Amino acid sequence: EAPGEVRTRVCVLMDRQLEQMIRLVNDLLDASRIAQGKIELRKAPIELGTALREVMDAERPLAEAAGLALEANLPAEPLVVDGDPLRLMQVFRNLLQNARKYTEAGGRITVSLAPEHGEAVVRIRDTGVGIPPAKLEAIFEMFAQIEAGRPRSQGGLGIGLGLARRLLALHGGSVQAFSEGLGRGSEFVVRLPLVPQGREPDRLGSREEASVLAPGS
Repeated sequence: EAPGEVRTRVCVLMDRQLEQMIRLVNDLLDASRIAQGKIELRKAPIELGTALREVMDAERPLAEAAGLALEANLPAEPLVVDGDPLRLMQVFRNLLQNARKYTEAGGRITVSLAPEHGEAVVRIRDTGVGIPPAKLEAIFEMFAQIEAGRPRSQGGLGIGLGLARRLLALHGGSVQAFSEGLGRGSEFVVRLPLVPQGREPDRLGSREEASVLAPGS
């Protein structure tokens, strides 16, 4: 391998590790703000499919580098929710990172979105190590870890899922985990209230948030 190629590969690796450290610190700060009731949401009408595509586009290179397939099943029609674009994208990023962390090379992660009974329902499925039934709720506790005995399951502080649940609760939403047990993969189901047709929230997002806002907002 040429020296230039080695240098490029090392720089890319260092950039990824730095980005992960920054996200980890930000998650810790957010968890502290939520615990103290000091977090502030900047809500706007968000087209959820667009937000999911942006998160998946950012996560796809990392999934491919880990030998994983990242697939989407998103509807053509817009599904609009009332939320903080940056916080909701943080939720989905944390859920995708969790799926990547616990799925071995050759596995698959699938993201789907559909309307159900006035809610936008996002399902993130993986073919990874799975979750013991007794741990399906405990994994949302801060600093929780799954002891799966697999190399890919190592690392992290176990705050991503707990933070995701707390951020969703602030949006009037929820997240649940499902798994048939170790070695059987897992599924995380997010539910957020849809904005009724013909009525949009009065709040508007900032210019940085414009890419995930609903059309006409």
